[in-house]
Amino acid sequence: MIEVELKFQIPEARRNAILKAVDPKKSEIIQLQAKYFDTPDRLLSQHGIALRQRLEGTRWIQTLKAASKSHIQRFEHNLDLGELEHAPDLDLSVYDTIPEAKSILNQALTTQTEGLQLQFETCIERTLRVISFEDAEIEVAVDVGVVRTETNQQDIYEVEFELKNGSVEDLLAFSFEWVKKYQLWLDVRSKAEFGNLLHQDLKVSPATLEKELNLSKKETAEKSIRHLIAHYMQHLLPNIAAISSNLAEKEHIDQAHLALNHLYLTLSLFKDWTSKGVDKWSNQLSAFKSHFENLKHYDHMQQTLGALLQNPKTAESLSKDVLYAQEKLNNLVKSTQNVQHYLELLMFSLGTSKRTQSNDLKWYAQTTLQNQYKILQDTLNAADISNFESLDELALRLNELKFSFPILTHIFDVKNLQKYGKALNDAQQAAEQYQILASSSSYLQQTELEASDWFALGWLTAKQEVYAEKLLEATEQFLVSRKFLK
Repeated sequence: MIEVELKFQIPEARRNAILKAVDPKKSEIIQLQAKYFDTPDRLLSQHGIALRQRLEGTRWIQTLKAASKSHIQRFEHNLDLGELEHAPDLDLSVYDTIPEAKSILNQALTTQTEGLQLQFETCIERTLRVISFEDAEIEVAVDVGVVRTETNQQDIYEVEFELKNGSVEDLLAFSFEWVKKYQLWLDVRSKAEFGNLLHQDLKVSPATLEKELNLSKKETAEKSIRHLIAHYMQHLLPNIAAISSNLAEKEHIDQAHLALNHLYLTLSLFKDWTSKGVDKWSNQLSAFKSHFENLKHYDHMQQTLGALLQNPKTAESLSKDVLYAQEKLNNLVKSTQNVQHYLELLMFSLGTSKRTQSNDLKWYAQTTLQNQYKILQDTLNAADISNFESLDELALRLNELKFSFPILTHIFDVKNLQKYGKALNDAQQAAEQYQILASSSSYLQQTELEASDWFALGWLTAKQEVYAEKLLEATEQFLVSRKFLK
């Protein structure tokens, strides 16, 4: 079966309040003791699979869970093993008559089904209540307890909302009411992930990279944009969870920024593919991702300008800006407003539209690319090497095209794209270098520099002019190469 649920972390200051809201007098309180199994090299975990046996009250339940294409949905199979005095032996033969479960295990384990071992355990007190909301029934489960190995343990304070009856839209709307009231933040990490990290003596999972995009040419434009949003949310949310828990490494921040940028570009460039008004989301994402960009620019300047800045006050000011940007980002990623954005985008990605589109996906893709080419050509015509604002606009248009070009040309199946792709890549790389230099130069111009640091500003300005010329030349070369587009 497919389980539809959302999980949130509870801020320490709101833990008593949320337990009171569930009302233990109207709820069921269950003691849950679970054992999680995997191979020594964690094959199940690597495939997004969890296999456990859990004592629920007086009965042992064996559960197999597996990830799906959405963080809100996953495969789950529960088998009641009955009332037993001791934990039963793990038995995978029970899945021989359940094709989907057997396929999931076979894909991960191949021939290693005999090598499963106990990895970690959980001990949880669950306060459980089913609440009616609109036309839905939603199970609210507040979990308090620990995940532990032989040598380590981690406290658990989280709440799960599982859809029992009704629509996903009802689940998301219900969840957001609780998010607003108790400042919950969305966390796609499971107890199994926490346990696997403890078992390896790690604090955080590696950053999640973007997976290969599989877009069907037979789908409508409406379905395609929703598929794209779902794809980039899969990339975003695990990295956001690492940042929200204050455990993120630089790669988590970089990958979250990349996913946010792709979400923003999808909504802004392909907005005509859907009847849903998405301008609000693209504006919100633009503002949100700007904080990632600020931190990235400060980090880059600290690394590149550090050797050039001779006055310690300038370097100290830059270090303070980096720390402030990091702190602000850590607070923003789990803010109520941004959690609402995540939920709304998830809702959109899983939804459907009843409106019939008269044109096929190829028509939408070709029309979008033609419009981007026209805007790029107009921007190039208006660009002036002495006008840095016009060059900023040109760099922006190239970055947009760098994102959309492989998606759009895949849809209408252009042959021999290597030369077009290389010409675009050359132009976009020049644009990226120009933007980095422009940002650093602008920062220094707004800083009260000592005379000893004017050398750094002069060096940046000279390099900026070199890449401005490369940007204009490479863009013109790319536009000449568009013969495949009618």
